[in-house]
Amino acid sequence: MRTAYSNLIDGWFAAGEEQPARACVDLAVQQGVWEQPLQRDRDHVDGLTAQPLPDPGQFWFVHHLERHFAEISAEIRAVLGGVDDPVRPTVEDDWLLRAGSWQQAYLFREGEWQEDVCARLPVTQAILAEIPEMTTLSPGVILLSRLAPGTHIMPHCGSTNAVLRVHLPIIPAEGASIRVGTETSTWEEGRCLVFDDSFEHEVWHRGEEDRVVLIMDVLHPGVDAAHRAALLANRPTVQQRVTAFLRDRGLAEVRVVDGRLQCTADGSTAHKVGRYLDVLGVPGVRVSADGSWRPFRAGVGD
Repeated sequence: MRTAYSNLIDGWFAAGEEQPARACVDLAVQQGVWEQPLQRDRDHVDGLTAQPLPDPGQFWFVHHLERHFAEISAEIRAVLGGVDDPVRPTVEDDWLLRAGSWQQAYLFREGEWQEDVCARLPVTQAILAEIPEMTTLSPGVILLSRLAPGTHIMPHCGSTNAVLRVHLPIIPAEGASIRVGTETSTWEEGRCLVFDDSFEHEVWHRGEEDRVVLIMDVLHPGVDAAHRAALLANRPTVQQRVTAFLRDRGLAEVRVVDGRLQCTADGSTAHKVGRYLDVLGVPGVRVSADGSWRPFRAGVGD
């Protein structure tokens, strides 16, 4: 139920339709799907303290990162914009973009260091490797994130309240801000920001230079040993994430043919779509970016 509601809410937000998205959120809360309208994780662990922006000072690794900030920042700044710049346009999260450009480079994911990126940032990797909460004990990722001026990342929620997200701003960029729940914050160079991304969050960049942040995931300190072991054992691979993505959207197969993406619906989705087309009496329809649609007529191509 949470997944179905999440997909619907994300779809409304992605279309820029905030009013129906909020109405859908309210309905889900009324039905007991979530307790809070602004905390909508799919995999919820009961009993964890819920704070949109926890105090960074309670985590030892925050002091470790800030103590080594000069080394981390110097190395990252040295590669940005050069031939060794590893940051590329996001693929997995591009659907969250309402405007602008969002680029990423993963240093750690699926429990493994990403050697092609780490080879360009050995000092940063060595410092991060001293923090088991972000590596061997983390079910999440470590990545560089770069936002161009004019970027707007739509409201969205992370998948679980069992993971907190840590930002170490390399280039905070004046004019960039993040809302987590009802609280809005900005980044300060060299000072960590910690937030619970199971709360709805949204990012704007109204400044004039790129915002660059090192992002790291850690387990919520209230997660018990059993949940920790389960999360670490079930870290999804790329293949598993792709499979879940396709299943959530009712797709059985995707492929590129002559430069165009072709998608095949799964059995249930194909049956539903077929019934809709029968009711409409058309062989096909096309939906435009503005939400309007037009039918294809028999014998008439696009």
